[in-house]
Amino acid sequence: MKEEYTEKRRRLSLDDRFNFSCHAALPCFNSCCSDVNIFLTPYDVLRMRRTTQLSSGDFLKRYTIPLLGDEGLPLVALKMMEDENKSCPFVTPDGCSIYENRPWSCRMYPIFPVSSNEEFLIEEKPSCLAVNDGKQWTIEKWRKEQGIDVYDKMSEPYKEITFNNYFQRGNKLDPEETNLIYMSCYNLDEFKRFLFETRFFDMHNVEKDAIERIMRDEEELLDFGYRWVRFNLFGEETLRPKDTISRELLPVKRED
Repeated sequence: MKEEYTEKRRRLSLDDRFNFSCHAALPCFNSCCSDVNIFLTPYDVLRMRRTTQLSSGDFLKRYTIPLLGDEGLPLVALKMMEDENKSCPFVTPDGCSIYENRPWSCRMYPIFPVSSNEEFLIEEKPSCLAVNDGKQWTIEKWRKEQGIDVYDKMSEPYKEITFNNYFQRGNKLDPEETNLIYMSCYNLDEFKRFLFETRFFDMHNVEKDAIERIMRDEEELLDFGYRWVRFNLFGEETLRPKDTISRELLPVKRED
């Protein structure tokens, strides 16, 4: 068994096993839901917002903190409550009120990926009685139980944006470009208005069936947002403008 201890975290390989069982009978129940930094992916926000039935703009204002990465990329963190414990706004005495739509990091806890999908850390806080107790898991079984695969699939296109070669070459986004990513990936209601209340689909070749899916399905809308960002910022051929549009209106493919 491959193990080494780093502070309170034990290193695991894919084949290693661990025990974990969190439930309301434990005195530490809900304690991990306080005073913690949780960064949200666009898909996290989509799922969480859906539970609250708020618009994406209202959800972002009420429950998140907008931040800015070194490259100008927008970052979104969950806003904790201003109580003594800095509690998650969605935690209740009975547990998570949005459990079915909880974000990726909450699903993976107490497991943390290292630099690849083959090495992980398990957090072993002395205060957490759920660790090393209850059911035994492998990483694969844990991911399946927590519904991680769909989160990874929906977030992969966003990783392709954030790790684009444009940033690897040391370039940064200007405020307008930052806002474009924020709208297209996080504020989906605003992005939807942008698509359907302008001449967007008159200017770009998008099949009628695809437009209908974008209209009714938020996952399709988010995926289209990823494509729009890559087309607009990096000049990638993820969309095709109509031939009648002047070339001066099209994004320039970045070479720097």
